[in-house]
Amino acid sequence: MRITDFLAMIADLNRNFWVMYEFGANRHGKRTEEVDHVQYIKLSGLHTADITQPQLILETTPHQQTLHLWELSVLLRQHQLRRYMYVEYQDQQHPLFGFRVEKNLVLLG
Repeated sequence: MRITDFLAMIADLNRNFWVMYEFGANRHGKRTEEVDHVQYIKLSGLHTADITQPQLILETTPHQQTLHLWELSVLLRQHQLRRYMYVEYQDQQHPLFGFRVEKNLVLLG
């Protein structure tokens, strides 16, 4: 998902929602009909990389405060809007394809 797409989709959401990464949902695939344990991972910052394509990588640091949606929006607008968004977790980069809203959380996945 590109930054510009994400910003357009969150335009009408409450800016005080927390933003987290939803890790572990259905890693076995749809054919097994088994859903793994889901973890909500705190997002604490971001950095950019231009390895194969322009990327924006969200950082997961457990000892820092989780970002609010308004904070993430401000940080994202400081970069090229065509960058693709990833989350760096467990020494791997996970591409983001969308999000869902649950209570006061925006869960990226």
